[in-house]
Amino acid sequence: MLQHFAAGPLDQVDIDKLGQTQYPFLYCEILGANIDNGVMSYDLELLVADMIQTDLTDRNQVYSDTLQMLHDVLNQFIQALANTNTTVEDDYKAELPITCTPFTARFDNELTGWSGSLTIEVSNKNNLCIAPFS
Repeated sequence: MLQHFAAGPLDQVDIDKLGQTQYPFLYCEILGANIDNGVMSYDLELLVADMIQTDLTDRNQVYSDTLQMLHDVLNQFIQALANTNTTVEDDYKAELPITCTPFTARFDNELTGWSGSLTIEVSNKNNLCIAPFS
């Protein structure tokens, strides 16, 4: 059902800036990273958005549809991490729970949907053999 994917700062989620014509779409913004002893974590915001009617009559249906799509994307990612046949290495994991928030008219257009905050942890091994200094 998703028609498009883009990534970057969320202030670019605007019809005019993206040239977006196909909906619904998935958008990802990297919010930051944390480096800890043995672990690096990336904070992401995923957003699934669709256009609604100007009279808002279909807003509840769009909320329902976009939340289900966000749920499906997150489940697919989490299942890929758990699946032994995946190309994703075993030292990745998604932290649960994932907080989701609905929005309408969050941007300069009629976008409606859900955003979800996700943290992905990866192994951060201290390997001096690959350090960029001698």
